Amino acid sequence: MKVGVLLPSRFEEPGEFLADARAMEAAGADSVWLEEGNGYDPMLALAAIAAVTSQIRLGLILPKDSPSPAPGGGSGRGLETLQHLSRQRVITDKQRWRRVEVPADREAWARTLQEAHPDFDGVLVPLDPRLLDILRNPEDAIDRSDLLLAQG
Repeated sequence: MKVGVLLPSRFEEPGEFLADARAMEAAGADSVWLEEGNGYDPMLALAAIAAVTSQIRLGLILPKDSPSPAPGGGSGRGLETLQHLSRQRVITDKQRWRRVEVPADREAWARTLQEAHPDFDGVLVPLDPRLLDILRNPEDAIDRSDLLLAQG
């Protein structure tokens, strides 16, 4: 089951925001996602993430009333440019991802992954320090919720 991480639309420190995306890539997350809404421009933020990562896919959640993106992820010049800058790593098909809550612990995370319906490509979970540790050490029973995501 693929794991997508929903990053906050607003952030204080750009360096920490980008470090969080890199940490999720290193931990094995399939994708990081931003949602169009009240925060910063998600296309620009995803372009910045594309510049500091090499493999993680970049998810863009569009408003429900926006037109569906064309095959291959091209909907307008901005999205086409982002696809080019990221070497075709942008995904926008949010219907294939199941939103889940941040797991309380490893057992809850294992249950979440087991209960995910086969019609979904993966689960989409909000960014949280616990998630980073669970992804890095899925079998480790030690609670490391004190870890910080970004280290500068």
